[in-house]
Amino acid sequence: MLRYLGILLLLVPSLVLAKDPAIQPAVQTQNIATASTIDSSPKSDAQILQKLQANVALHTLAELRSLLEQAEKIANGETQYSTDEPIAVVLHGEEIKAFMRSNYRENKALVDLAARLDAFNVIDVKVCKRWMGANGIMANQLPPFVEPVPFGAGERERLEKAGYAYF
Repeated sequence: MLRYLGILLLLVPSLVLAKDPAIQPAVQTQNIATASTIDSSPKSDAQILQKLQANVALHTLAELRSLLEQAEKIANGETQYSTDEPIAVVLHGEEIKAFMRSNYRENKALVDLAARLDAFNVIDVKVCKRWMGANGIMANQLPPFVEPVPFGAGERERLEKAGYAYF
């Protein structure tokens, strides 16, 4: 009986995703939805429970702010999507510099938003150690809520395999 329940739980996300073109499985990386395409209308009767990761493509602070604001809307139930796990935000470019302690004054609003969302378990911020090393950034220059991972692209791939969809 438990085996059948397990199989059913594996099939349900793919059935739900097949019905809703606004969110794509992370494995299909050709057409990735951006934060601006998520429906921000009031909740529908049935929310889609999904593991999500932010699609940081442009590596700009404006893009990162938009993704964090969208994550907050998802957490507040302001979209048709819902998640019971923190939204993964894997940073692997210039946007990492915004989190450096020496740049806090210039990026206070962004860093504080990320810290607040992390504190309430809405997001989980990870940064690429390889990119940090190539740019002379040490882990102790970043706030404690930012978690270094060995390779950003590898972490994104690991999350895709774990069933995380991009938004």
